[in-house]
Amino acid sequence: MQILKTWAAIGTAKMIKRLLAALGRKGTTLPGAVALRISPDLLRYYGRKLEGRVVFVTGTNGKTTTSNLLAHFLRKDGRKVISNALGANLMQGIATALIEGFSPSSRNQVAVLEVDEATIGKAIEPLQPAAVVVTNFFRDQLDRYGELDAVVGMVERALERTPPQTTVVLNADDPLASSVAPPGKKTAYYGVESTEMPMDEQGEVRDGKFCRRCGSLLRYRLYYYGQLGFYDCPGCGFRRPTPDVAARRVRLQDGGIVFELDGETGVVDTPAFYNVYNALAAIAAAKVLGVQPRLIAREMKRLNIGLGRMERLRVDGERETWLALVKNPTGCNQVLKVVIQMDRPMDLVFILNDRHADGTDVSWIWDAHLERLKAQNHLRRVIAAGTRAHDMAVRLKYAGLGDITTIQEGDVAAVDAALSELPFGHTLVVLSTYTSLYAVRDHLLKKGGAAVEA
Repeated sequence: MQILKTWAAIGTAKMIKRLLAALGRKGTTLPGAVALRISPDLLRYYGRKLEGRVVFVTGTNGKTTTSNLLAHFLRKDGRKVISNALGANLMQGIATALIEGFSPSSRNQVAVLEVDEATIGKAIEPLQPAAVVVTNFFRDQLDRYGELDAVVGMVERALERTPPQTTVVLNADDPLASSVAPPGKKTAYYGVESTEMPMDEQGEVRDGKFCRRCGSLLRYRLYYYGQLGFYDCPGCGFRRPTPDVAARRVRLQDGGIVFELDGETGVVDTPAFYNVYNALAAIAAAKVLGVQPRLIAREMKRLNIGLGRMERLRVDGERETWLALVKNPTGCNQVLKVVIQMDRPMDLVFILNDRHADGTDVSWIWDAHLERLKAQNHLRRVIAAGTRAHDMAVRLKYAGLGDITTIQEGDVAAVDAALSELPFGHTLVVLSTYTSLYAVRDHLLKKGGAAVEA
C-alpha cells in the first residue's frame, strides 16, 4: 500500500511540475508539497534509494552558493547530482528536487541539498546524509526562528541524531558553528588562516561574542567579520579548532578574490570576502566525499558564484548591473563593504520585501550599516523598492541618504526604471531580499543580460 502511495505522489508531482513549466513557473516547491500530502514518508523512500549518497548544507548565510559549488565539484568528478539549486530548502523544496532529479537506473547519483536550519532535524532521519555542512550562524528572520540561540540549538540537536557514518563539516572561524560539533562524531573544519584584505571591526554586529559553553566573553586575536575570526574563551578553554581546509593569503585581484590552499591557488570571481568561506566549505565537503585533490585544485582556479550573489550582468550589451542578495545585518554589511570599494559611478536599487520567505520582520535594516554608503562618492541616487519600500526609504533617510533617495513601486519595474535612466558609463547595483532576487535576475537575462567576467 505504501509503495502505491509513493508512486502516486511521484507521478502527481511530475505532472504538476510539467504544468507549472508550461505556465513559465519554476515549480520548486508545489510539486513536493502535494507529493508529501499524498505520501508523508516520501523522503524515506529516496533515503533508501540513495543509500547515504546525500549531503546537507545548512546555516544562515551561504547555503545556496556552497551547495552549488559542491555540486560543481561532484559533477566534474563524474557524478550525477540532484540539487535544489535555487534554494528551495524546506521539506517541500527538498522533495521536489528529489522527485525531479532522481533516476532509478543511476548508481552514482548524489543529492546535494540546501536545508533550512529549522528543517534539518526533520530531514536527517529519513535521508541519512553522508555529510552535513554548517556554514555559519547569524541573526536572521526573527519572526520564524526567534533568537539566534534557538536556531543554533535546533541545528545542534539535529546533528546529534546524525548516523555514525556522517561527517559534520564546520566553519572553524565561527564560534557558534564550531560549538555545535556533536560529541563522538566525525568532524572536518575549514577556515581562513591569513588575509591581505582590510578588515573593519568598527560597528560590526557580533552575534556570537559569548561562549556557548560557559557564557564568558570570547577573546579575539584576529577578527574578520560578524563573530568570525581567531577566538578563545578565557573561562573554559573553548577555542577555534585548527582547520583541516585552510585558505591563506586571501587577497583582492582583478575584480575577484585569490587565495592559497594546499600549495595551489584558488580564484573566486566576486570581490566579496564571505564567498571565500563558501568556497572552502564546498572544498571541505568535496574532500569528505572522496573527490581527488588534483581535481579540486584544477576546478578551484575559477570558481563562479553567480545566481544573484554579487553577480555581474551586462544588459543590452552596455549597462552593467550587479545583483546581490541581502537578508540580514551581517550579510548586508559585507555586501556594502564591496559596494563602497567600487571605483565607478553608480545608481543603487534596494528591494526590501516582507513575504514569508524573506521574513516578515524587517527590523534588521536598522542594524545594517547603510551609513557606509555615504563613503561611496560615486553614488548618484538610491531607489527604495519592494513591499516595504517606504520602510527602506525611512532607513536611508536616517542613514543620511534621504536627499538622493526616491521610492519606486514594485521590484522588476523599479529595476527597469533605474536602467532606463542610468547614465552612460554608470553601473546599476541591485540589492534585494530573497523573493525578488530571482524574478529580477530572470528579467535581466530576458532583456539580454550576460555574465561579466571578473
